[in-house]
Amino acid sequence: MENILFVYLQLLLLTLAVPVVFGVAVFAIQRLFCNLVGAGVGRPLLLGASALSTLLREVGHMCACVIFFHRITDIKLLDLRDPDGELGFVEHSYNPRNPIALLGNLFYALFPVILGLLAVLVILLACFRGVISPFFDEVALLGERGGGFADYARLAWDFLPRMFTERSSGVFSAVVGALLLLAIVLGIHVDVRELADSFSGLLVYAVLALVASGILVFSGERVTRIALGGLRSFATGVTALFLAVLLFAVVLVALGAAVFLIRTLFGLDAPRRDREY
Repeated sequence: MENILFVYLQLLLLTLAVPVVFGVAVFAIQRLFCNLVGAGVGRPLLLGASALSTLLREVGHMCACVIFFHRITDIKLLDLRDPDGELGFVEHSYNPRNPIALLGNLFYALFPVILGLLAVLVILLACFRGVISPFFDEVALLGERGGGFADYARLAWDFLPRMFTERSSGVFSAVVGALLLLAIVLGIHVDVRELADSFSGLLVYAVLALVASGILVFSGERVTRIALGGLRSFATGVTALFLAVLLFAVVLVALGAAVFLIRTLFGLDAPRRDREY
């Protein structure tokens, strides 16, 4: 029973807790950025950091609906001229008696993160060549050696400087990659409202994880070790990609803080008074 509980907690931590914790952290940064920039003079920066990321998020929502049998009732992938400032949305409904549809609520919240991290991976492969392959080789080697959590965490953290010191691509490619990352990172978040709405899906996922834990334990120690090693490698890769996301998100917050300072000092968002004659 203790072994099943240990494996169960490992499954939840490595497959769910890692993306959720990082995703919520990016959500907080995204909210801070929007508050700093405002909707006035900072709108061009806001759109630049939100347009492509919104498109990716809503495509992720749409994919989750299709895969988990949710009915899409209304959809807007991107609208830069919406009067309410809502750049995109996917409205959906589902059968609450269908456990797959309930699980879909969880993945509705997570799919924008999954799609966003895949986009980050593609950008790193295309614009920061020579970084990803050695990193994943080291992840695989660490898994074979049976590295602990601290070893994986250290490897993920060391990934950040490698983006700029070990790349084999040119400066132009790196600049293009950096601009693309700035354009999508704020969308790679877990919306806490969507996460709260996915409570039933969390319960379904927890039950499935418990069943998987029992299967692994009864399959033998070797199978369990291989499976957990693979999941640790997966979590390390996700962590490394999220560290890159957080780095560029912090850059955007710094730009947002500069915009906030300028519009505050010069009163650029203050309402204009009618001239008196």
